[in-house]
Amino acid sequence: MKNALRSRGILAAAIATLAVAGSAQAITIYAPDNLGTTNVGSVGDRVIRFDSANPLGTVVTLGSTGVVNRGFGGMDFSGSNVLYAVTSFNQDGSAFAGSQLYSVSTVNGAATLVGNTGLTGANALTDMSWNPVLGQMQAITAAGGLYTLNLTNGAATLVGNITGITGGLDIGLSTNSAGVNHIHDLVSDRMYTVAGLVATPMASTIGIDTNFSQGMTMNWAGANEWFLGSISNNPVFASQVRLMNNATGGTTNIQGTWPNNGVSGLPQYETGDLAIPVPEPTSLALAGLVGLGLAKRRR
Repeated sequence: MKNALRSRGILAAAIATLAVAGSAQAITIYAPDNLGTTNVGSVGDRVIRFDSANPLGTVVTLGSTGVVNRGFGGMDFSGSNVLYAVTSFNQDGSAFAGSQLYSVSTVNGAATLVGNTGLTGANALTDMSWNPVLGQMQAITAAGGLYTLNLTNGAATLVGNITGITGGLDIGLSTNSAGVNHIHDLVSDRMYTVAGLVATPMASTIGIDTNFSQGMTMNWAGANEWFLGSISNNPVFASQVRLMNNATGGTTNIQGTWPNNGVSGLPQYETGDLAIPVPEPTSLALAGLVGLGLAKRRR
């Protein structure tokens, strides 16, 4: 009887712990800020972190990447929960040598070079996304080239060229829990669903005039919550975090708008991409233990 009561107590505690963990609605999001630490592009990027429920009230600056003058257009976590980022442009407008892959510290934002992707000039990568079904880091170019990235040496391998977006500018890539890719086209201000290498436009436009470097992510470990870090010209240089409608591709809710810096007139933050961590294995293991305990009780 004592052992049975003890088992029930442990099981109840586990269920309570799991309920608390599962009740949290907010999602932690990481992003590269392409305006640099003082709103001057030449000083390099910084990495920020914020809560999806209140971006402005929870934003934390982790620190500078230490990569001078090179803007990060893509960022995502791998399946092993390592944060990676890829360079997409030079912040001072000079000729861009090519995309490089970095690993990024979630503690202080420091970036460590993994290697060159091998893509230069017009073929520079604009975004990257971890595909949980394929178990690969994928990336795109503005012209619609879909690549996989070697996380050991940074090398990019062409999967193929995406069709269905005529005259577009592919600036954003995100992947849902089923491994389905989505692309943000900057010309039409519309999201596309990609099956293989064929892109199909979603029903609605995003609802704003998107411009410049931006990115998006889906919480594939949760309910596929879809977040867009957007830059628009209306109002001028408006930098926002938006929640997307997974069915239509339209904006359903504004999560936050970063205020402008009074001195430069630029936003305080310009997110080049968004990234959501992989859930801790302990929470998944706990769920398994709870299920096992319930099964034993039934027997």
